[in-house]
Amino acid sequence: MAALSLHAAQAEPADLLGTRALRAVEEWRSRVGLDRSHRSGSDEFPFEEVVAHYRSVGRGGANPALVTELRDLHGAVQSAAPAEEGDRGAPLLAGWLRLTFDQEGGDYHTYVGTHLYDAMREQAQEDKGDVLSDTIMAALAVDLLSIEAAALAVEPSRGQRTRVRTAYQLLGSMDALAPSWALEFKGEASPLAPPNDLVGDEALAAAVSQAVSAAADRIPWPVRRLVENTMLPVTRLHDEQMFIRSIQVFEGLYVHVGRCLERAISALGSGDTEGGCAELTDAAERLEAVPALFRVLTTMPREAFAVIRDNTHGRSAVQSTSYRRVEALSAPPTPGNPQSPLPGTEGETLQEVFERQTPWLPRRDVVRFEDTMRRLDAGWHKSKRTHWGITLKVIGSVPGTGGTSGADYLKQTAEVPLFPGLAAGTPGA
Repeated sequence: MAALSLHAAQAEPADLLGTRALRAVEEWRSRVGLDRSHRSGSDEFPFEEVVAHYRSVGRGGANPALVTELRDLHGAVQSAAPAEEGDRGAPLLAGWLRLTFDQEGGDYHTYVGTHLYDAMREQAQEDKGDVLSDTIMAALAVDLLSIEAAALAVEPSRGQRTRVRTAYQLLGSMDALAPSWALEFKGEASPLAPPNDLVGDEALAAAVSQAVSAAADRIPWPVRRLVENTMLPVTRLHDEQMFIRSIQVFEGLYVHVGRCLERAISALGSGDTEGGCAELTDAAERLEAVPALFRVLTTMPREAFAVIRDNTHGRSAVQSTSYRRVEALSAPPTPGNPQSPLPGTEGETLQEVFERQTPWLPRRDVVRFEDTMRRLDAGWHKSKRTHWGITLKVIGSVPGTGGTSGADYLKQTAEVPLFPGLAAGTPGA
């Protein structure tokens, strides 16, 4: 399955060469002028043409003249007059443009586009934040399934068939991974048929088509557009598109778990153990559904990942701020954790608040809260061990993408508890 993506294999010459994208950007810049590039002109930017070129050749093979134009435009948008109140076009455009020359000093976040998703989440009102965050994860899963189904239609291999089934199951797992999105449509019939009923490529293709169509109708256009615009692979490989979508879903999960921890800290600090337990249970239930996402990643052939790794130096998931934030909010750093502390994390961790509140809470509340912490810890630990196992299978003992020791590094971090104080016998254990 270490083959070209459909975008690379079926691209028209103008997309392969980048001439269509370059012409579209030059025309847009001439039309809107720098004085308006931070306002309504941002919505008119030719994202589609640029993304089509990058998906055809990869960031590493992008037209040099186009890359120069986009880099210069990034500087111009950043230095333009501040956007009017309520207008977020310029910051979003500038943030997206940074992805287009990621090969020059980029990192994990410019590879995945995490700052763009964070910016969209920040726009949501507090009571709608979880729904939007879950909608983003669902949109990523829908697009992943669509990409894989299209590849299966062109080349119905056994490996690709397995990939489609795992992506189909992942979309079905959104009830657990992104429940706020699913609850928005409570009462509607599920668009997914049981996977075991899908015998043969024709039945599988029909079920996937129905599921993608029904799920896509539940996703607002701004989210769909962001998902489309953040698919900028470095290589031309089909497998990298799956890889990008998968880690973008992981990012959304880690962001939500971090929010749950923040709210649990606040609730427990005010003596609301019921609210704190609810937040930790939400986070734990989502982590327990992660195997569906890992199953997609296990379809990555070793030779495909070797190419991806060789072209993504300096872009390792160990740099993930949302992942590190989960651990930073859970407990103070321990000597046994090789992960460097996350700068800028302030306030008490959940473990510290729990230890401080334990003497003042009813015994039954302490026991219940600790049991919920242990459940979350178990889910986090299992996820890390699974990541280590997959990495060992796919890359063996070679160095990871971020210059770490790869699987050996992940094995070491997997053994560090989320709440070391519980393992050491915190009161209430």
